Amino acid sequence: MSEFTTAARPYAKAAFEVAQAESKQAEWSDALQFIDAVVCNDEFAAVIDNPAMGAEAKGDILLSICADKISDTQKNFIKVMAENSRLMLMPEIVVLFEALRAAAENTVEAIATAAYALSDAQVQSMTDALKKKLGCEVTLSTEVDSSLIGGVIIRAGDLVIDGSTKAKIESLTQAVGH
Repeated sequence: MSEFTTAARPYAKAAFEVAQAESKQAEWSDALQFIDAVVCNDEFAAVIDNPAMGAEAKGDILLSICADKISDTQKNFIKVMAENSRLMLMPEIVVLFEALRAAAENTVEAIATAAYALSDAQVQSMTDALKKKLGCEVTLSTEVDSSLIGGVIIRAGDLVIDGSTKAKIESLTQAVGH
């Protein structure tokens, strides 16, 4: 996975720089996610994995699928990726592009996983606390995982705050030595 991220980084950076120059970060984000969905489709994955088919032919197939959904600049991006046999990097490119976009827009997407559904007031309180802690705009989504027993786990980028009852029990068990 690490080598994919390293190989994807220049493509993500180039896409982001073009998107920023065009002031079309949201459009690029949507386009890259659409392209990623096509590339990750099982049928298209078989095309990418076909050694008998040339890189340009693979790019042409992708372009024919995406043609009416992407701009000319985005088509050129796909051509370059195909010529360099890099289409399989699309999932990593999307992740890196979104990270660059979030940093530029001073935003972060966070996920709060709780044992039970959170109220709107709880979500707002957590969002406000994260904004204060991280110093940026926060978009908080929620998930329910009843195995947590109680409490909440918040993931925002590299930050993980585990306030779950399950984690506290595991910590106590380790401290007691069992």
